[in-house]
Amino acid sequence: MRWLNQLEGKRNRVLLALVAAGFVAGLVLMNMGKKALLENTGLLSEYTLYEMKYSEIDSNAFFLYVVQKRVGAALILAVLSTTWLGLAATWTCAAWLGISFGMLVMASLLRYGLKGILLILVGVFPQILVYFPVALLLLQWSYEFCTVMYFPSRASRGAFGSGEPLEKNQMIRRKSVQFLLLMIVVIIGCILESYVNPKLVSNLLKIF
Repeated sequence: MRWLNQLEGKRNRVLLALVAAGFVAGLVLMNMGKKALLENTGLLSEYTLYEMKYSEIDSNAFFLYVVQKRVGAALILAVLSTTWLGLAATWTCAAWLGISFGMLVMASLLRYGLKGILLILVGVFPQILVYFPVALLLLQWSYEFCTVMYFPSRASRGAFGSGEPLEKNQMIRRKSVQFLLLMIVVIIGCILESYVNPKLVSNLLKIF
């Protein structure tokens, strides 16, 4: 499907640049405000890791929680994309993804040094292999859907997975199908996060 091969386009390079800039900003913010953001919040504290190490996780309940969070966030972005706020929401979300991950990485580094990198790598694996490309595709989808709804003149030929021009209703139907496909992939990521990742984290914490 041609639509899945559009991550190299100019707009997607901008999205990647926003995520990267947000990541750097997150590193700087956490480092500058470590007393308020780290010491006073208990983020990734030894007590938190201790609780994680000895807690029994109900994978089914955790899966429902993760689905609610991940799919819920995607639905919020989808709803915003149907409004005039869609484009701003897309750029803001891209930046926030980078900022939040950058702050998490720096928090782990400040607390545990180089071991913190290992903690983060294991903490996001293997679901990151699904979530990261899906996040980029969802941001692209949000931008395009808002464009279809409010700025149809900016929708170039072939920009929505087809070589021929489409009517607005056809574009909306196509984008709706794409969103459903993305949600299926998100749920696959939720399965990995709920049933595979906790075992990896638990094994790491035994030697951490």
